[in-house]
Amino acid sequence: MINFLIARIIQIPITLVIILCITFFLIHAAPGDPVASLAGDFVTKEYRDLIIKHYELDKPLTIQALIYFKNIFTGDFGTSYYFKDSVLNVIGSRIIPTLLLVIPSIVISSFLGIYLGYLSARSSTVLSRISIPVTSIIVTSIPTFWLGYLLILFFSIKLNIFPIQGITNPRHSLEGLYYYVDIIFHLFLPLLTMIISQLAQVILLLRQKLIYEISLPYFRTAQSKGLSYRKAIINHSLQNAILPVITVAGNRFSFLITGSILTETVFAWPGLGRLMIQAIEVRDYPLVLGILFILSVIVMVLNLLTDLVYTLIDPRITFKSDG
Repeated sequence: MINFLIARIIQIPITLVIILCITFFLIHAAPGDPVASLAGDFVTKEYRDLIIKHYELDKPLTIQALIYFKNIFTGDFGTSYYFKDSVLNVIGSRIIPTLLLVIPSIVISSFLGIYLGYLSARSSTVLSRISIPVTSIIVTSIPTFWLGYLLILFFSIKLNIFPIQGITNPRHSLEGLYYYVDIIFHLFLPLLTMIISQLAQVILLLRQKLIYEISLPYFRTAQSKGLSYRKAIINHSLQNAILPVITVAGNRFSFLITGSILTETVFAWPGLGRLMIQAIEVRDYPLVLGILFILSVIVMVLNLLTDLVYTLIDPRITFKSDG
């Protein structure tokens, strides 16, 4: 286990360098003019040349890459071309709204999916066994952006309960409890969109695994010892069935962090996904690379934590380093 942890920790900086190298050269090869983000479209040639020299954009791409890597591994992520602020400051202002969407959506969809999958697997009627997974598949198959617009149409326009976009109402200066209530109201629709979009995966995975566990001999042995059908599932089968759900939860976090772009765009939510789109559009190289660096670290650390949680839930599982 210790060797596995050491190997995984060593892999993190190596993987980061590879990701940053590929991204650095790809984004610089894309069409567009980063100087326009720095100085605007209508500037004199002298001022334009000054900007290029100041940000060292006149140097060969390999030299720019070496300078960037040296800076980033000493904690200097550079300055955003577009926002004229430290990359870390810009990312820091947007990462909390994204986590407000991603973390609750994973927790709620996991618990709700486990419960519904459990109900579907233990049900004695064919209708109950089929209705939950089929309904979840139909609802989840709706494209994220369309689902978001449908929720806006119903809850915001027709019922006028929840706000359409943003994280707070800019027309009101709310403080204290009212401020947090306002955030919760703005959070509801994008959060609901993300919960629905991932619910079917958890339900189907838990249901399939639980049905398999119920069919194994140990389950019948547990029943023969006097446990009821329900208690045998909860005390024995459910623990084994939850393991793949935990793995998927870690993977879903990685996907949702990067895949929240559509939800954040539909609801004008000021998160990392929307920030990434803005940074790419204006060729803000330091900001794009900074976002990818932070996201890559989060994803790799979460994958490591997922493996560790696996061993805590089921001590029979052990990991070996690749070496």
